[in-house]
Amino acid sequence: MACTNLKLDKVAVRKMMTQRRNDLNAKEIIELSRKIEKNLFSCEDFLCRQHILYYLSFGKEVSTDAMIVRSLLLHKKVYVPRIKKNGKEIEICEIKSLETDFELNNFGIREPSGAYIQIVSPNKIDAVVTPGLAFDCSGGRIGSGRGYFDRLFEELPENSLSIGIAYSFQILGSLHQDSWDKKVQKVITEEGLLKG
Repeated sequence: MACTNLKLDKVAVRKMMTQRRNDLNAKEIIELSRKIEKNLFSCEDFLCRQHILYYLSFGKEVSTDAMIVRSLLLHKKVYVPRIKKNGKEIEICEIKSLETDFELNNFGIREPSGAYIQIVSPNKIDAVVTPGLAFDCSGGRIGSGRGYFDRLFEELPENSLSIGIAYSFQILGSLHQDSWDKKVQKVITEEGLLKG
């Protein structure tokens, strides 16, 4: 994966990457997501982790459903985020299957619902599979702009592994990063592993 030195404005990157992603068809998403899953589960540093936080994919993001199922089959503990009532933070919910009751939040993203959802401390998490609209060669990340994952990264244990998963076209040379932006340690695409 080639990285160039061009620095791009966040608003322009979000617009460009959203459009590129929206141009993908269902067959491409399935095919690329399978390759990304294969590369993720080939990463030894990821495989040794037991408490994994995944995002629940929506729209044309890299699909995480098969990754979640595979982790559960490997007897790993799987967690997903849910936006707190205050709308500014996420809480971490354990799921035991994708048969969990889900509802759509205000952004159209699935979240666990119901009275029996177990909420856990970020201290339990030893790997986070992170969404993003764009990543750069040093692990810089541009998300949706709400800062949920940047704030979450502040609460994770120091030895927790943060992995961005993305389509290869989402890897750019150098992204503008603000002081509150947190980098991921690894980025995985259908082409392989890019170390952050």
